[in-house]
Amino acid sequence: MMSLFTFLEAQRAAESAADAAGQARRARSDTAGIETRMDRVVLAVEALWSLLRDKVGITEDELAARMNEIDLSDGKLDGKVRKGAVSCPKCSRPISRRLPKCIYCGQAIVHDPFV
Repeated sequence: MMSLFTFLEAQRAAESAADAAGQARRARSDTAGIETRMDRVVLAVEALWSLLRDKVGITEDELAARMNEIDLSDGKLDGKVRKGAVSCPKCSRPISRRLPKCIYCGQAIVHDPFV
């Protein structure tokens, strides 16, 4: 006969396994969504590049040079674009670019997406 403690431990283990399985399903679904969006981004970039090459005459060397220039804008040639904090126009404290307002003084922040 199973003790109450053993029964409760088995039940807790089963609940943990079910929770982990649910998290794994959500992670797979999230990953599939990200992959779909990334495929669309790659398609858009390919279309834009082909238009620039064919209509404007930009060369692959010019594109590579501009990519390196943008990549180096944060001080590191690492294939990533990183943007640092900005200063609040009201209190001058540094705040994340992700925030819609200053966490210190509440000033609304309008971020330029291209800076």
